Amino acid sequence: MTVTDPSIYSSRQILLLAQLLHSSNISSLAKLKKTNENKLQALIHEWKLHKINGLNGATLNNTDSTIKLNTNNQLIELYGKLLEKYEVSGTEELADTVYFRRIEELEDVIDKDKQLFTRILQE
Repeated sequence: MTVTDPSIYSSRQILLLAQLLHSSNISSLAKLKKTNENKLQALIHEWKLHKINGLNGATLNNTDSTIKLNTNNQLIELYGKLLEKYEVSGTEELADTVYFRRIEELEDVIDKDKQLFTRILQE
């Protein structure tokens, strides 16, 4: 697997990336490719160092791996692959799609916790 493989990033990480892209007014692959290199480097830096990456995984269902992406070209390649994987055309659609996937993940965690709690009560 390479740093541009979408499967190595959690839904939380992808949502954060989509948020950072959106707040930078990068709505499409074409806009990403035209974005100033320094702005892209700042975005990558912010994505990698964001507080979300340091949250306690045990309590928050955190399956995040360390973000090792470093170059603008890697970001562009990853973004293109994310659009392809989720069958969307831009940043907003990507965020919406991944948001609903994240909600499903959290609902699964809650359901499992409920089942565990019920079993414990029955013991």
